[in-house]
Amino acid sequence: MRITPHAQDTGGFFVALIEKVDESNFDGSAANGPAWKKKKMFKDEPFTFLKLDDERWHDIRNHYGVDESFKYQNLFSRRLESNDANSRQLFYANDAIKNFVKENMAKVSIQNAGMKMFSRTEGKVENTRFRLSQEGIRYLFKFMNKQKVKIGAEDMLHMLKSEENLVPLEKLTCKGDVRKQQNGTVVVYCDEDEPVCTWVGYHTIAPYISKEERLHLLRMMGVDCAEIELLMKSKRKEKAAQDREAAWARKEEEAKASGEPSTSSDAAYAAQEAPEENIQEMSEVKE
Repeated sequence: MRITPHAQDTGGFFVALIEKVDESNFDGSAANGPAWKKKKMFKDEPFTFLKLDDERWHDIRNHYGVDESFKYQNLFSRRLESNDANSRQLFYANDAIKNFVKENMAKVSIQNAGMKMFSRTEGKVENTRFRLSQEGIRYLFKFMNKQKVKIGAEDMLHMLKSEENLVPLEKLTCKGDVRKQQNGTVVVYCDEDEPVCTWVGYHTIAPYISKEERLHLLRMMGVDCAEIELLMKSKRKEKAAQDREAAWARKEEEAKASGEPSTSSDAAYAAQEAPEENIQEMSEVKE
């Protein structure tokens, strides 16, 4: 069974059901391999779950008004326990995943688990050290009692469709309710099923979401995103062209530094794009 979590046709996750049909005399120690080989193997970062009465959780709970029913001990970092206090990100896993990770962390190589819920922003805002992540806000939202504002559809559309990264609060009808919140992460929503993480400054508000997430939200609100998608594609093509030109320029500089003969970037690029039957003709003209 193939599970594709997105619309792109670039791969997916596979689930296999294995049935044991017979007993075997398999020697488990042989699977570990020789000791010298184990030393060269990549060592995964550990999963360090928050302990009872963790100081970071008190900071987060007080700032965002998170309900006591939230299982904060299911939050974890990817740092050694001795250095866990300096972790920049906190992830969340449900009980089943937490138990599996804790029981098998030393036996199975686990690359990733859970969803990112908090990121540290020390130095930006004095009220709290952690901002919310859009990846985990849909689950956390129902436990929050602070730093969230219900806004109208017009304000949401204005923020999502705006070409400005920082949207002036004066342009929004919800500016009064937003300014009642503390600066930093504020969750805005029209529908409780689709909350949006934003960063609120003194005079501006900025959605803290990716372009793909922005398009998804606009589609859910019934907006035709064809024009926006074309604009995104054209910007990507333009950036790709700029990257190619920069790469050719670097090659030119390297060739000059080494004293080797070099061709102009335009000619090289044209040769790359030209059909095979024209490449020989181009080289003859150059000679």
